[in-house]
Amino acid sequence: MTMRWFSLGLLLIFSNASQIAALELRGPKLAAASNFGQGFVEDLLSKALEVPVNDFRDAVYWDQVETAGGRFLFETPQTRYPDLLAKAGATMSLTVNNGHHSHESGNTPTSTSAVQAFGRHAAETVLRFPAINAVEVGNEFNSANFVFGPLKDAGIDARAEAYAALLQSVWAQVKAVRPNVRVIGGGVHSIPTGYLSRLIALGAVDFMDTIALHPYDTPTEQIARQIAVMRRLPELAEIPVEITEFGSQSPKAAPGYMLRAYCQMALSGVSRAVWYAVNTRGDGYAPLVDKDLGVTNAGRAFAFVRQTLEGLPVRDVAPDRFTYACLFEDRKLVIWGMPRTLTVMNDHVEVFDSTGDPLAGDVFHISETDPLILVTPKPLLLGHDVTLGPQRVLADSYHQFSFPGARADNQEGLERSVRTPDDQIPVQTMPGQDRPGRPWTPYLGVENNGSVLIHADSLLPGGSDDYPAEIVHTFTAPRMIRVDIMAHFAPVARSSDGISVAVRLDTAELAFHRGKDRFDYVATGLEIPQGGVLEFVVGPNRSAAGDVTAYRITLTQSD
Repeated sequence: MTMRWFSLGLLLIFSNASQIAALELRGPKLAAASNFGQGFVEDLLSKALEVPVNDFRDAVYWDQVETAGGRFLFETPQTRYPDLLAKAGATMSLTVNNGHHSHESGNTPTSTSAVQAFGRHAAETVLRFPAINAVEVGNEFNSANFVFGPLKDAGIDARAEAYAALLQSVWAQVKAVRPNVRVIGGGVHSIPTGYLSRLIALGAVDFMDTIALHPYDTPTEQIARQIAVMRRLPELAEIPVEITEFGSQSPKAAPGYMLRAYCQMALSGVSRAVWYAVNTRGDGYAPLVDKDLGVTNAGRAFAFVRQTLEGLPVRDVAPDRFTYACLFEDRKLVIWGMPRTLTVMNDHVEVFDSTGDPLAGDVFHISETDPLILVTPKPLLLGHDVTLGPQRVLADSYHQFSFPGARADNQEGLERSVRTPDDQIPVQTMPGQDRPGRPWTPYLGVENNGSVLIHADSLLPGGSDDYPAEIVHTFTAPRMIRVDIMAHFAPVARSSDGISVAVRLDTAELAFHRGKDRFDYVATGLEIPQGGVLEFVVGPNRSAAGDVTAYRITLTQSD
C-alpha cells in the first residue's frame, strides 16, 4: 500500500509536468472582493484588515470621478478609500467595467472615443492611488450580466471584438503612466475556452499580463482539469491565471470548499485567488465578515490558508483518482476524497480542519467535502508518517471524469461514449462557449451533434425515442470481480418528459427506468466475470427537451 501510494503520486505529478513545466507551482496569493466603491464602511475595512485581508479587489467607478469637463476628481469616501489601503500597507486590483453617462449614455463603450476614455479612466485612477497594483479589465464580459447597451444583444464575436478594444486601450494608457501595474485580461465567467480562442485570434493576449477566470460553473475537483484544457491553447499554456472570484453559497461548506479549491488552483499555476466576498452582499455567498463585523468560519479558513499555505511550493501527491492531496513545502498536506481512513503514525504530525482548529486522535476519516490538513516540522513521508486505509472504489463517474488528452487520462474505470441506432461514438473534448447555447466550460460531446453534453456531474442525451443519442458509461471487468453499485440519475424539473435509464450486464438488463422522477440504482455483491461489460445507458424519453440530468455512478469492490 505504501509503495502504491508513492508510485501513483509520482505518476500523477509527472503526467501533469508537460502541461505546466514552465510554471512555478505555489500556493496562490489570497485576496478578497470588497465593494467599498459602492459604499465605503470604515469599520468593515478595519475588520477585513484584521482577518487578515491585505489584497482587495474593488472598483473606483468611472461615472463618479470624471466630471463633465473631463477632469478627474476623487472627493468622496467611495472614491478615496484606496488611500486608506495604502496607509494600512494593503494593495488592491482595480476592476474597470462600467460605463460613463457622458459616453454612449453609460453603455459599455464601443466607439473609438468612448473606448479611449475608458482606458483614460483606468490610467488616471492608478496614477492617483499607489495602492492599486493591478487593473482587471471587464467583469464576466462573456456573460448575460455586466454588459450594457447594444452590445448586450450582440453575438459572442462582437463581444470579443469589443472586449479586445477595451483591453488594448487600458493596457496602453495604464502602462504609459505606471508600467509595473499588472493588466489582468479575460474577465470571464467560467472557463470558456471557445470564447477565449476568439480573444486569442484578436491578439488580446498581447495586452494582458495575467488572465482572470471565475470558475463558478466548475465543480471543485474539476478546476485543475478544466484549466489544463485551457492551457492546451498555445497562447495560454504558460500565462499566469488569477481566479478573481470564487466562493460558496453555503456558510457550512465554505471552509472545506476554500481549501479544496485552493489546492486545485495551486496545482494549476494560479498566482492569485480572490474570495467572493469580504462582506454579505445579499446574494447568498458566504462572507469573511458578517453583518455584525464578526469573522465567519470562511474568514477563519481564509486566515488559516494565508498563515499556513500561501506562497509555498506545492506538488500533487494524489495516490489515486479518488483521493486528492496537495503537499506544500513537503511538510503540509491537504487531503480529501472518497471515504477511507487516514492514520497518523508520528507524534510530530499535527492535524487540523479547514478553519484551522486542531483535531485530536490518530485515526481520521477522509471526506469528499472537508479536507484534513496535516502539518509536520520535517518533510512528511507518505506511508511512514501517515498511512491510508485500503481503497475499495473501482470506478466513479465524478472523480474519474477527464478530458481526452488531459493529464492522467486514465483508461480504467468508466468509459464514455454516445450510442445512436447506427453507431457508437467515442466522446471528445469540446470547447466552452464556442457558440451560443453551449456550456461555458469545456465538456465532452461528439462532433456534429451539439445536443449531447457530458459534464462530471450532469449530462444531456439527445435525439428522440425514434432516433435516440444515448450516453453510455461502460465498465469492463479486468478480472472476475464482485461489486457494489450506487448510481443516481435526476433530470431537472424543466425536462419535458424525463429520461430513460437502462443498466445492463452483457446481454442481461438489470434495471430500466423511464420518466421525470429521480432514479436510484443500488446493487450489492454483483458478480461480473472477467471481460464482463456493465453499462449505464441514459437516453431521452420521447423528447430530449430540457433533459439536463444530474448523475453519479460509483462502483466499489464488495467485501
